[in-house]
Amino acid sequence: MQDPRIRIFVIIALSVAAFISLAGAALAFLYWICLPGRFKGIGRPAAILFFSMIVVVSVVTWFTTGNGWFYFIRMTVILLLALYAYTAYVPGEFFRVSVWLFGKYGFEPGLIAEMSMETLNDLEDDGSKIRIALRQKEVTLCFSTLVPVIGMFVLNQIRRAYDQADLLIVRGYRNGGTLCPEFHLKTLDYISGTVAICIVFIAIFSGS
Repeated sequence: MQDPRIRIFVIIALSVAAFISLAGAALAFLYWICLPGRFKGIGRPAAILFFSMIVVVSVVTWFTTGNGWFYFIRMTVILLLALYAYTAYVPGEFFRVSVWLFGKYGFEPGLIAEMSMETLNDLEDDGSKIRIALRQKEVTLCFSTLVPVIGMFVLNQIRRAYDQADLLIVRGYRNGGTLCPEFHLKTLDYISGTVAICIVFIAIFSGS
């Protein structure tokens, strides 16, 4: 999917389908299998953390309501789709899609979305550097080392926030701006969007 509008729409549509029913989750998983670069984000620490949370909640749900297995399948598929959306993201595309969708009112939401994605990338880079430092010093990550690590994450983000604010001030940014986004739709984009819509309808009519 070359067009970011179609890619974002497909991710949202498949996530909705996976949440609606098990049939939608199964079809969304099959769709994910066909996506290029689908395995890139699976080994990331954040992915492992979120998957562990899904497992824990699924076990709790299993013992309380008996629907833990259904929850596990649906949320795992949604997590896989979210990881694909993150790894397939190209800087600037949220900005362009937001302006295309909302016109001049989409400038600031798009800017916020891009800054948020940059923050996620920075957090991932910080985490990678911290893990390297801990291995070099032969220090195990435990409760005593977790507090300074979290403090380092927070301090780095505060420092970057100040730098971003200074940059916007230097550039004279006030409210809004001008952007003329361009997109190039291909035949595969139309097919991808159509298939995603069909999966949503199947999920709706198939029930839970």
